[in-house]
Amino acid sequence: MKKKLMLINAAIIVAGFVAAFLLAAFQIQQQYYKEFTRRLDTALSILSTQTDEIRRNPEAAATAVGVQLKQSNQEMRISIIDLNGKVIGDSADKEIHQNHSSRPEIMQAREKGRGYDTRVSTSLDEQYYYEALYIPNQFFIRAALPTKDLDHIIENLWSTAALSMFLGIAIVFVITGILFYRLSEPLNRLTESAKRISEGDYTSRVKGTYKDEIGELALSFNRMAENTETAFSQVTAKQNQLEGVLQGMEDGVLAVNEENEILFLNHRARKLLERLSLKEGGKFEGSLFIGKIAGLMKQAMDTSKTGMETLTVPPDDKQFTVYVSPIAGQEEKSALAVITDVTRMHKLEQMRSEFVANVTHELKTPLTSISGSIELLKSADRDEETRRYFYDVLDIEAERLRRLIDDMLALSQIENAKEDPSVCPCDLEDELKKCIDRLLPVAEKNKIEVTLDADRSLFVSASPTRLQQLFGNLIENAIKYNKPDGSVTVTARRQKQTAIISVKDTGIGIAPEHFERLFERFYRVDASRSREIGGTGLGLSIVKHLAALYGGEVGVESEAGKGSNFIVRLPLLSVPKPEDG
Repeated sequence: MKKKLMLINAAIIVAGFVAAFLLAAFQIQQQYYKEFTRRLDTALSILSTQTDEIRRNPEAAATAVGVQLKQSNQEMRISIIDLNGKVIGDSADKEIHQNHSSRPEIMQAREKGRGYDTRVSTSLDEQYYYEALYIPNQFFIRAALPTKDLDHIIENLWSTAALSMFLGIAIVFVITGILFYRLSEPLNRLTESAKRISEGDYTSRVKGTYKDEIGELALSFNRMAENTETAFSQVTAKQNQLEGVLQGMEDGVLAVNEENEILFLNHRARKLLERLSLKEGGKFEGSLFIGKIAGLMKQAMDTSKTGMETLTVPPDDKQFTVYVSPIAGQEEKSALAVITDVTRMHKLEQMRSEFVANVTHELKTPLTSISGSIELLKSADRDEETRRYFYDVLDIEAERLRRLIDDMLALSQIENAKEDPSVCPCDLEDELKKCIDRLLPVAEKNKIEVTLDADRSLFVSASPTRLQQLFGNLIENAIKYNKPDGSVTVTARRQKQTAIISVKDTGIGIAPEHFERLFERFYRVDASRSREIGGTGLGLSIVKHLAALYGGEVGVESEAGKGSNFIVRLPLLSVPKPEDG
């Protein structure tokens, strides 16, 4: 733009120079012609008074006047021409034979008395300015001045004008360049700052102090840039906060347009959809589950209505709730989906229902036996043996209810306890011996041999009562679910900073398909056998929660018909066992 303005300005200056020169040249030329005409008029006026001398000797008269004019530094040519156009006298040294009757100045003088013309003389091969005077019925007197002086002046004028014009153009370019640089510098800075801001650099400002309108424009621009930077910072901060919230959500969030292109998705959405390769700008596709969600989002875009649906995904039968909603205020159609994994919640709800059903069933069975026995005792007089039988049934069922309630209370306390305030250093060998001694009558009754093989000085941080409850359940189950003349082997070993306690039996064993649910409440591998031996179905669940309470874990190794091995891992304490004596 700077070069364009400079060229336009130079063109205007040149046009002004040319116009001024043409006008000056025309005026000068006209002034010279007036001066020539005056001089020719004077000469012709003098000659017109010498008609007698001219008639007597036109050649001598013309030559004499020419000599006089030349002596007075007036180079003028005098010609005497008869009425037929023949030159009968001329001050030029050259003899002239051409007929001049057709010369413009002669023809004009014949008609008007005087005639003028400017041309190159065919006789002398030089340009002259001619004036002819008609002497009625006698001859024509003609005077001519050479125009070489005038041509030289016009030529000098053109040269001077051209030089002045080029000098003026150079001056104009220099001055215009300086002025344009000073005027365009703030505009260039404004342009550069605007370009940087358009590229995302909102810290760019117009530096320098300027006056007039440029200064006001620069000041307004800087204020606008500051406001833009502040607004952008606020929007960026809010966007980062929103993105942080979305990325930290437990729910999957994603948005797609009507071309099924992903506009946004968080990390959780990738994990829930099991497609870590999904990214913004890519296609939302890859599985049957994704196809169902894409269909729901397409429906939301078409109907402009929100919706929610629960989807089950095989093969693990995971359940997800998908909430979809169209996104308003966008040029193109788009929709948002929020994906929530409700598998655990569904399982917990299912477990709660099963727990209620199991508790109801477990309580109902002994209560039914108790109610039936009481009704039979009331219905008629019974002999002593019959009454004793029913009393035994009442006693057994009441004991079953007590054990069930005690186990449920114990499990509830363990589940709700974040820590056990009664913990102390416990010697595993001593606690295991106490459990075995307490259960020895049960083992002898079932003809089961129980042996203990434990490393010394294995200390854990636990409540002795809870610890005996943990291992008591495992050892009692190993005895009750064993085969006649079977055995139970209890071992305790050190493995780095962990105690490995194993309760291994030679009993009926457990099939692998039961391992996953073995430690759930009220879950029984063989429900009928469990009730026969008085189990509540809560023992292993208590074992699992107690091990977790003390920072450990429990696992099982078993094969149907070949016995089971329950393994408990607990963290060890570095507390030495006191020496005896």
